[in-house]
Amino acid sequence: MRTTSRLRGITWDHPRGIDALRAGGDEFERATGIAIEWTVRSLQEFEDASVVELARTYDLVALDHPFIGDAVEAGALLPLETVFLSGELRERAADSAGPSDTSYLWKGQQWGGAVDAACMVSAHRAGAVDRTGIPTRWDAVPGFSRRHGREAVLLAANPTHLWGTVLSLCEAGTNTAVGPHDSRGRREDGRPKWWRDDGIDPEVLEEGIERVCRLLPLCAPESLASDPITVLERLSSPDDPALYCPLVFGYVTYARPGARAALVAFSDAPRIGEAPVGTLTGGVGLAVSAHSPAGRDAAAFVRFATSAQAQAGTSHDAGGQSGRRSVWADERVNADVTHFYRDTLDTMDRSFLRPRFPGYPAYQRAGADALHRGVGNGERPQEIAAELGRLWGKHVRV
Repeated sequence: MRTTSRLRGITWDHPRGIDALRAGGDEFERATGIAIEWTVRSLQEFEDASVVELARTYDLVALDHPFIGDAVEAGALLPLETVFLSGELRERAADSAGPSDTSYLWKGQQWGGAVDAACMVSAHRAGAVDRTGIPTRWDAVPGFSRRHGREAVLLAANPTHLWGTVLSLCEAGTNTAVGPHDSRGRREDGRPKWWRDDGIDPEVLEEGIERVCRLLPLCAPESLASDPITVLERLSSPDDPALYCPLVFGYVTYARPGARAALVAFSDAPRIGEAPVGTLTGGVGLAVSAHSPAGRDAAAFVRFATSAQAQAGTSHDAGGQSGRRSVWADERVNADVTHFYRDTLDTMDRSFLRPRFPGYPAYQRAGADALHRGVGNGERPQEIAAELGRLWGKHVRV
């Protein structure tokens, strides 16, 4: 039987995923006497593993927002309203980086705290190419590929991240100007208008798939097997031919001077129309298991880890990527990370959420595999879009 003096938490195995939580856990233990034992899992397991199953074993679960619907339906998580003051939740919502805090709000209750915020942005090896030559529009990517060679352009396009790229291209193609705290172009739950209750608008989806099909021949062939960590590790290696990725989840880790052999610079995502564009929201929420015998202690750590003081202090100093907009806008913090936050904040502010309906994680896994297979086999965008529509009806419970 676990006691209230020791908690078990699970997160993902990357410095961005574990270092800040361990540092926060150490500070929390010094203040409260409550220790946290962290277990890590791979990025793929973080993206795919069932939160419902994890909540049976761990007190604290780091998760991606699309898992919320399944977890809530199964009664796996503790709503934070039972332990947080209403003012604490409002304060965090008001200081959210993009929709990160809102992404863990479902059915009128808060099921996690945003310890980390991310979206898909551009990345390149700092100093290897002139920053003014980094494409700010999608129609400039072919020219970059011709100038530097196909091997210089690497995309994170394994099944999960090809999925994210297509969704972000769907949003770019609609060219809706959505700004901070602006609901235009968004449904009440944070989905884009083109993501309907019966699935993604087929015309928008076909166009997004067609765009990625035109993009991939301009990229290194190994793109189809790459995830964001693969891409950013290569961009941070001075002798690697990869120089640029037009769309990848931002990782503050690689923007810290001295963290890798070469520095990676990040910038806002390329756009198709004239308006700035938002992309798919990622990031990490920290949730409390409803099965935990120490739920209040676990929630106390979520309160600590999502506080403004911890996010700008302990978490940032340990290499974390903040979930708070005030940290993204903090010049002192930005100076430490080569202005990673400042240079991608426009995209973060406009980023969109994926559905949190029960069944969505199964849909995303099946849809990402079908998309990856279809693109790799040269299937027509219309055929791939039709299959994704069929899978939505099979898996998602709206």
